[in-house]
Amino acid sequence: MRREAVMRRALGVLALATAVQAAYAAGPEPYAVKGEVIQRLNGFDNPEGAIFSADGKYVFISNAAELGMPDKGFFWTHEGGYISKLEVQADGTLEMVNERLISGLTGPLGMAVNPVATRTFPKGTIFLVEAWAPLAAADGTPVKDAKLLDPKIVAFNTDGKVLGSIKLGPGSAAHKAAGVTATLANALAFDKAGNLYLADTGIAGGLFEPAIATTGGGVYMFPITSLDALAAGKDAPVSFISMPDSGPDGIEVAADGSIHVNSVGAAAGLKDPAEGGMYRLQASDLGSGKLPEPFARGLGALDGLDFVGTIRLDTEIKNTNSVVVTPMPEGKPYRLTYDQDITLAGPADIAVRKNADGSYLLVIPELSATLPNNKDNPVTVVKLPAHF
Repeated sequence: MRREAVMRRALGVLALATAVQAAYAAGPEPYAVKGEVIQRLNGFDNPEGAIFSADGKYVFISNAAELGMPDKGFFWTHEGGYISKLEVQADGTLEMVNERLISGLTGPLGMAVNPVATRTFPKGTIFLVEAWAPLAAADGTPVKDAKLLDPKIVAFNTDGKVLGSIKLGPGSAAHKAAGVTATLANALAFDKAGNLYLADTGIAGGLFEPAIATTGGGVYMFPITSLDALAAGKDAPVSFISMPDSGPDGIEVAADGSIHVNSVGAAAGLKDPAEGGMYRLQASDLGSGKLPEPFARGLGALDGLDFVGTIRLDTEIKNTNSVVVTPMPEGKPYRLTYDQDITLAGPADIAVRKNADGSYLLVIPELSATLPNNKDNPVTVVKLPAHF
């Protein structure tokens, strides 16, 4: 009986691996276009998010400061995170301007740039999410006091001046909308009207005392008309749609206004019914609270998300450590290849900029998770052709 159980388990693992592999297309022309690796920079501390400034001159990298103690497990180091500012050179490479533009952050992850000014936040303000959970002190001691948890969205300008913040914890408008605390708020995106969207992976609440209830994630919408009030600590409308056990991670708004989300659940200890799914939502879905079915599934564990024109890019961190390319609206996902042999280490929240010649710059921060932390983690810069 034991031998039969082992055989059944082995066959099940093989079947899952085959299904994941089959989820990716072979990538015939023109999908076989390779990315040109123009730079790999080391010297970061678990870089998780990247964003271009509104004018495209700078790139900001969120150094998430994962603990880096494999025997302790996965934790953000309390107040150990920081933002790096780099300048884009004429050849597309990046040059460090300020390694620690903003410091003392806890789990700084995804970012987005405001396309529309409000009274509090000028156009071009960078919004950053601080996750906070799971949380540990610098010596690896888990922080369990639930009262210390302070997840929020921090807004700053390109000079590093903090302009305000929006709370996501107990008593906040976000908490009232979702009924739970955003324990692992992960990524941000704006639409053209200036409405802000947040993907919360929704894990690690059970590590605190008392335990914090979670749902396994969801997506928030903060209307532009609410941002100033929320930053002032006042109540204002916020919408939420639950994605139970999915672990939503990346989020971006497409040119047609649809809100794209992915799921990382399998890498976050969740069951994730889509096993690495791609979702396309409308603003009305957040109002109704009804989650559409994923249009692609079985892709492993998806993390970052951005667009090259109408082509969707996701990062996958469980099976392939790759960038997944999906031509929209009906294309099959395939893995991006490069002009040289590189191995990505936990590709996370990517950023894309269109160049004057029609080509694109793709910045890939590589969060190396629980590997020993020597502050030598990489960020990779890739050039994609105009006909990509």
